[in-house]
Amino acid sequence: MFLLKINIMQTRRNFLKQTAALSVAGLLSNWAMDALAADRIGMLLPQRRLTRNGEKVTAFTLGGYHLGKAPTPAHAEKLLERSMELGVRFYDNARGYHSGYAEELYGKFLIPKYREEIFLMTKSPGRSRGDAQKHLDESLKTMNTDHLDLWTIHTITTKEDVDNRINEGVLDTFLEAKEKGKTRYIGFSCHTNPKTALYFIDFLEKRGLEFDTCQCPVNVTDPGFESFQKLLLPVLLEKEYGIIAMKSMAGGGIIGRRFDLTPKEFKDEDIKDLTAETSLSMKQLHQYVYSLPVSSLCSGCETVEELEHNVTVLKALEKLSDSEMKNIEQLTAPFAGKYAEHYKRIM
Repeated sequence: MFLLKINIMQTRRNFLKQTAALSVAGLLSNWAMDALAADRIGMLLPQRRLTRNGEKVTAFTLGGYHLGKAPTPAHAEKLLERSMELGVRFYDNARGYHSGYAEELYGKFLIPKYREEIFLMTKSPGRSRGDAQKHLDESLKTMNTDHLDLWTIHTITTKEDVDNRINEGVLDTFLEAKEKGKTRYIGFSCHTNPKTALYFIDFLEKRGLEFDTCQCPVNVTDPGFESFQKLLLPVLLEKEYGIIAMKSMAGGGIIGRRFDLTPKEFKDEDIKDLTAETSLSMKQLHQYVYSLPVSSLCSGCETVEELEHNVTVLKALEKLSDSEMKNIEQLTAPFAGKYAEHYKRIM
């Protein structure tokens, strides 16, 4: 199997190894000192570094999945317009979201007006070279753009899944897309277990390859069960991956809400609302994630009110101390696992 070579960037490698032991608060403090930026639309939300070459993105990313659930196209357009007004410039999507409809909404309402202002990301769930290439071509056409800013391998699940996708040419397709300028950066996402992500990173490193970003679950219950925060984030920081946090509400699993991806066998009473069961507030659930060294928090919003809440927390961010973070983890530890984080798997 032919793999395109990518030079491993050594910039700041030794520095990151030295700073890996720094407190979470210290890392965040360094990022948060950047002056606010503006474009022709208005002021941007606070930004953090995403890529090794220093490119920054807004610390809040609007997720595309929930946009695809908008009751009408006009509702989706209103949400996107408000998002731009509020300073969001990082937009997530995936070819598989609602059979491509979520990307259609971007192609109709977002890209034609704001392509130069936004950082555009989409993902491919393809398991073969042919499927991945088809998804890329369809995504570009559907969203009315000639390139992506970030193209992501969607949801690697197990070591076997990683091996199969590599053997079927998915990795080659992503490397080639970056080399040809169809995407500026490449990444991968993982929901199920941090060991799968570590396996993929190790495979890349042994062959002199590396991706730019990783999207993974980060929330208040994560430390208590198959933790991405404990096992994966230190490695991502050391290797200078951009970290895109997702599932800050655990897909509804920690706020007592059932979404379309919640297992049907779960009873409503099993899905706990931590803001009712503990002293935590919705604000603190977001503060916890923003207080970690992540590049951006990707969150799906179905209403303008949900969007505005997310943005308000970031604009008035109050960093949590190490002791406050530990206290939250102790409060939420009894809820970690099956019902709160139904997307995870034990390996």
